[in-house]
Amino acid sequence: MRAGERNGDDSSVTGEIDLARIARAMSAKRWWVIGPTVAMFAGSTIFVNVVKPRYSAEARVLLENQENFIPRADKTERVAEILPDPEAVQSQIQLLTSRDLARRVIKTLDLQGNDEFDPLAKGMGATTRALVMLGLARDPTQTTPEDRILETFGDKLNVLSPTKTRVLSIEFTSRNPDLAAKGANAVAEAYLEFQQDAKRDHARGAANSLAALVAQLRARVAEADVEAEQFRAKSGLLVGSNNTTINAQRLSDLNTQLSLARSAQADAQAKARLLRDMLRQNRIGDIPDVANNEVIRRLLEQRVTLRAQLALESRTLLPGHPRIKELQAQLQDLDAQGRAAAERVARTLENDAHIARARVENLTRALEEQKTVVGAADADNVRLRDLERTARLYKEQLESAAAKYQEAMARENSQATPPDARIFQRALAPQIPSFPKKVPIVSFATLSALILSIGGILAGELLSGRPRVAPSAPRLAGEAVEPAPANGGRTNPTLAENYSDTPTPPAANEDGDEGQPAPELRLEPTWASASGDTPPGGERTVAAKARIVEKIDTGRLSSPSVKVLIARGDDGPSASGTALAVARALARRGSAVLVAADPSDRAFDGLLGGGLENPKGWRDLLSGAAEFGEVIHRDSGSRLHIIPAGVDDGEPRYDIAMTVEALARTYDFVVFTTTDAANTLRLAPMFDTILLRDADPAAGRLFDALSRFHADVSLIEDALEELVAA
Repeated sequence: MRAGERNGDDSSVTGEIDLARIARAMSAKRWWVIGPTVAMFAGSTIFVNVVKPRYSAEARVLLENQENFIPRADKTERVAEILPDPEAVQSQIQLLTSRDLARRVIKTLDLQGNDEFDPLAKGMGATTRALVMLGLARDPTQTTPEDRILETFGDKLNVLSPTKTRVLSIEFTSRNPDLAAKGANAVAEAYLEFQQDAKRDHARGAANSLAALVAQLRARVAEADVEAEQFRAKSGLLVGSNNTTINAQRLSDLNTQLSLARSAQADAQAKARLLRDMLRQNRIGDIPDVANNEVIRRLLEQRVTLRAQLALESRTLLPGHPRIKELQAQLQDLDAQGRAAAERVARTLENDAHIARARVENLTRALEEQKTVVGAADADNVRLRDLERTARLYKEQLESAAAKYQEAMARENSQATPPDARIFQRALAPQIPSFPKKVPIVSFATLSALILSIGGILAGELLSGRPRVAPSAPRLAGEAVEPAPANGGRTNPTLAENYSDTPTPPAANEDGDEGQPAPELRLEPTWASASGDTPPGGERTVAAKARIVEKIDTGRLSSPSVKVLIARGDDGPSASGTALAVARALARRGSAVLVAADPSDRAFDGLLGGGLENPKGWRDLLSGAAEFGEVIHRDSGSRLHIIPAGVDDGEPRYDIAMTVEALARTYDFVVFTTTDAANTLRLAPMFDTILLRDADPAAGRLFDALSRFHADVSLIEDALEELVAA
């Protein structure tokens, strides 16, 4: 209940503002609101109808880099376009509001003697004279007419640039709408003329400086050419064909001749060597140079004839007959003559090889001598190239300076130099005055008077303290005081402390009284099943698996993932069948993974696809021996993913809570099964739901220990057929 609410008596208030009293005060002083409001309405109405209207005209100018209309000397030259930046735009605004530009516009518009711009055009008025005598205004007669016109002109000119644009908005105000439009257009045109004059002045200065530079470069080019030619003649570096020196050409010719001589030497040596080899093999007829010899050809023909005669005579004569011996002697003589002719050819080729070798040696010596000559001339050649490079550099500078000079001369003499801006919106004579805005001024003045008068009355009432009454002191009925914690502010003990085989000593509170002792958990079962005796701690409800699965699936609506722990006691049967049934049922509702958290649990190894033996699993993942992709396996009978117990015996390297959270970020349902009570107590804080099998003899004490510190602990029946069919 709030402090300002009433309790019983309506006349008792608690320091709040009495709105009814304020309303009565406003009603009583209503004429203090109506009077100033009506007066302000009448005054503002008279003001907007009496004051002379002023008109504003606007011209807009776009800042851009206009391309030069003069063709460039180098057609391939491309000048990068540099657009005006915000600083450049502000600089152009300062140029538009400068006094020099204002003088030009004043002269163009002929504002001399205009009473709107020169207050003394019709003499000093009585009001102005009185203000000057009182020292509240400056004497206008102490300034020149030009200064007075410039000051008034600056007040009526407003130049601004919209944000993130290169547009200049030129606004000119006057009592004459035609003069307002002429003033805005005259300012824009004068601005463009200023830019054109600045470009022409720049071109004139550039032409004057470039004229002297061009004359100087021409003299340097002539001197560099003369110096280079004189040094060439002095050092003997005359240029022949192909723009190379004579010594270099001679060196190239000797190198070519040497290459040809070496080729001829190698050819002759190869032929002589081949001829000698074929002579040793008695293949005289196969030698090309010997076979093409006329003498050898006749000897071969005679040899063929003798062999034919020998074959003919051998038909009737014995080998010892004189005729046979004569023919054989002639045949041997012909062979000797052929061999002698081949020997002569071989010696001829060897002589040619010797001659070629001698020519190679002579050319080699000549080449070395020419290299020495060319090497001696390298220093002079380097000096000559330096002189030629200097002359060429001067020529390039002269050409560039001459082109710029011609362009500057053209810009200086041209009257159509493009400015770096253009008018894209000219000002028109406005039909509606910019001041006064009758409806907004009257409305704002009237509303201001209304708000100020009401605010003054409210402030007076609040400062007087009449609408506020002091609050009452008694305590409100029904206000409850939150009791102090029964345990003296001590936090709950951990699950491991409550689940032990020895009794826990009673805890003492702040007053010294001992509290209730923690429940003692013994190894013998406290109850057998749901159908047996009621446990000492109270009645426990056993839920069907199908109902548990529906509950878990409903919990996923408020969480991206639901983590479930299915456990049994120390001496109960395995929970693998129950965990598998629950996990498969959840897999039909979303992505689910089943993890065997006990090292000795091998119940799921036979369900993995591929028939793996000793597959990697949970222990391998925690020790770092395997990655997630290696330990996650597909259930052969459903869409469920299974992580078996694993085979690694190393110490865990990764935090279990972080690993469970990583699985929860991937799957809709994370189901862990364990067969150890201590492991259950250690894993319980990480899970959303804990399921205990009612057939487990140790489930009673485990349920008592977990139910004190976990919000969702349930007993589940042991039959599997109902869940599988669900």
